[in-house]
Amino acid sequence: MSDFGFADEARPVRPRAVRTSPDGGPPPRRSRRRPSLFAVVFVAILLVLLAFIAWAWSGRLHSDDVAAWTATAKEVEELDHSLTPLGHSEIAPCRESTDGHVTRTYPPSTGPQAAELVGFLTQKGWTQTAATPPTYARLTRTLVGHEVSIDVAAASGASLVDSLTATSPASAFGCLLR
Repeated sequence: MSDFGFADEARPVRPRAVRTSPDGGPPPRRSRRRPSLFAVVFVAILLVLLAFIAWAWSGRLHSDDVAAWTATAKEVEELDHSLTPLGHSEIAPCRESTDGHVTRTYPPSTGPQAAELVGFLTQKGWTQTAATPPTYARLTRTLVGHEVSIDVAAASGASLVDSLTATSPASAFGCLLR
């Protein structure tokens, strides 16, 4: 009892025991809390949402790339009606490489002259730019929002064309899931 008549109900303070490991080293660390079920579900939903957005975006890019390649192939097919090629190949975007290619080869003795082919393409709206040999001319044009190019392989403007290669660049991200 205290001087004022109250009973002191507080327990006496005992010193805390210091925990040590059995080998006498520092005390073991307490384990961290485990993530709650809500946090795990939230992170899982967030990852699924991000994966869906990436998939949708890559699909959109891929469809745009294929549309540009298809427009390029149609342009070259129009050229085929006037200047018949010897051989042809068409490789869609994401098949063998990221870019799509349309290639035409011409007979070595009866193919079109390089200047004639370039003139035909410039009349169709293609713009001639600088080319590096063995390419005689490089022509560019924007189709479906993509800048596509055509390379005309020939020794000179008066010589016959060896090949024509149209390239439609594509997005590597668009090819990611293809």
